[in-house]
Amino acid sequence: MARKSVDDKTAVIIPAYNEALVLSDTLKAVKNIVKKEHIYVIDDGSKDKTSKIALRYTDNVLILPNSGKASALNQGIAHFNIAHNYHYILLMDADTRPDKKFLKYIIPIMEKNKKVQIAVGRVEGRGNSWVEKYRIWEYQISHFIHKQAQAFMSAIIVVPGCATVYRSKILRNNVFPTGTLTEDMDFTFQLHRRGYNHMVFVPQAVVYTQDPNNLKDFLKQITRWYTGFWQAVKKHNIPWGGQTLDFEVTLMAIEGLYNSILAFMLIFFFPSVLVFNYIHVLKYPILLDLGLFFIPSLLWVSIRIRSFKLFPYIFHFYFLRFLSSLVFIRSFFQGYLSYEKNYSWDTTRYKINKGD
Repeated sequence: MARKSVDDKTAVIIPAYNEALVLSDTLKAVKNIVKKEHIYVIDDGSKDKTSKIALRYTDNVLILPNSGKASALNQGIAHFNIAHNYHYILLMDADTRPDKKFLKYIIPIMEKNKKVQIAVGRVEGRGNSWVEKYRIWEYQISHFIHKQAQAFMSAIIVVPGCATVYRSKILRNNVFPTGTLTEDMDFTFQLHRRGYNHMVFVPQAVVYTQDPNNLKDFLKQITRWYTGFWQAVKKHNIPWGGQTLDFEVTLMAIEGLYNSILAFMLIFFFPSVLVFNYIHVLKYPILLDLGLFFIPSLLWVSIRIRSFKLFPYIFHFYFLRFLSSLVFIRSFFQGYLSYEKNYSWDTTRYKINKGD
């Protein structure tokens, strides 16, 4: 690999499928962190103007027949020989805007510590609708509690496809796996199994993503996520791999199943509560959950973001958490027991307001 300046060491790869509504804003943001010649867009058979929009911002556009995100990434990396021409590779989703200082926080860490193989940034939503506001709470919990702990244990469960920088040798020696609905989690498990577990979490490096803005799209998204989670668990033989990853994933699965059981208990006992006035059957577990976890976590998040705008939505959030628990157990049967396969992209987009 030729010697390069710091500014020329990083490539940004954006796989895209029907992203005409959001791609322009993403590419404008990406041009703030790398030069246009280091931006690569892989159009996976889009039926809209995705490729035409991409060509306004970079000449590095590859148009493929539709084959799925993982396959598109593999073909794009090989076609442009990206893993051999750069030191670092940042994957970016077509609906995600990196902060101007994203690489300035990450690259110095990787330059200083050669043992760091993968650096993970933090994902933030925009928080317009009540569903998106729920994601603000979720992101804070998942990053500043779960991911911080996972990084300390060298057991990051998922390196997100919109906020991860790899040393190029990782992508020279590995390809993105197909056959699951969450290629980023599948790839993360694969990397752990092959010994690439020197990952760091850099919370200062932020990207801003588009979240579902209505209940239908929210349920569609978490069904894909949870089903892909169970597919990856089965595919990589968790919890029998003997790694810290197995321990951490098992804890996450137990937590999710526990919440699912509580949700089913609520449904099962609700008729009895109405008919026989057995309110005490449900009162104590719900109060315990609210008092020990949900309300304290919401308060902690509000203090972190220096705003209490989430509290008026507390019952909305509890409802979404309840639905998520039901989807999690349903996805267990889809992803683990039946190993349902569906390679279609999930790219429901809406035009983002410029003021976001």
